Formats: sequence, C-alpha cells, structure tokens
Amino acid sequence: MLVLAGCSSTPAELAYSPESALLAYPQALTLDKQLIGQPVRWSGLIVASRVKADHTEIELVYLPLRSNGIPQQQEQSPGRFLVHVTGLLDPQLYAAGRSFSVLGTLKQWQSGQIGEQPYQFPVVDAQRYKLWPKLKEVEVRYVRDPFDDWLWPPRP
Repeated sequence: MLVLAGCSSTPAELAYSPESALLAYPQALTLDKQLIGQPVRWSGLIVASRVKADHTEIELVYLPLRSNGIPQQQEQSPGRFLVHVTGLLDPQLYAAGRSFSVLGTLKQWQSGQIGEQPYQFPVVDAQRYKLWPKLKEVEVRYVRDPFDDWLWPPRP
C-alpha cells in the first residue's frame, strides 16, 4: 500500500495538509469574499506571463490536478485564474502552453477580459509552484509486414 501511495503522491513543493482544507476551483467562482485567504492548490495551462514592478502575473486556463500534481489535459475548463509570484519569472520559460501548478492562498478577484468578454479572475498569491516539463509528443506508426500474407495463410 505504501508503494502505491508513493507512486501517486503530490510533489513536495505542492504538498499541503490537511488536503480537505484546500479550496476547490469551482468554489472560487462564486465570488464569495469569505473565501479570501483560503489555501488553494490549482493547476492549468499558461495563457500569458506578465512581469510587473514587484511580481510576475501568470494567467492560466484551469485544469484539474491528477493525483501526482500534474494538470490533467482535457478539452474543457470551467475558467481561468491568475497567479501572483513575488519577483521575476522569465516569460520565455513560463510561456503559453506550459503546464503549471501552484499552492497558495486566494487573494482577491480581478476584473479583466478574455478577448472582448469581461471576466472575474480569481487571484492566487503563490507560496510554492511548479512549472512542469514540456510534454514530448511521440509519433507511433504501425508498419505492416509485407511478407505477412506470404508466410501465413490468409485469416478468415
């Protein structure tokens, strides 16, 4: 049992106890001001990174976390959120399309836009975070053996 727990555990930089105290992303969409200061562990795909005077702001499309802390790739998302990280994170490394996970607290909601649509972004004040390695796509091709029909009788 310990072996299985070790295989699916969250990375140390994203660990939080008790996990039941973490605020779920859909709860933050209610814009309930009583949620400010609650701990969160969210993840997603980076849309943009913007360097501000004293922090870096990362805009993400929310994706649910797998048990190992990696964002689960899928075609649907309930929304977006912003992460504020103290200091400079290079936008070339924290670039659009990269997977990112954060552990922090819900700081506020910030008005903004997605395209021309107004949007209320939940803002996370990051305490710890992880930029996941780029996924490498592997192309798999099936090559049919040209002698398959010659060596073996035809299949029914």
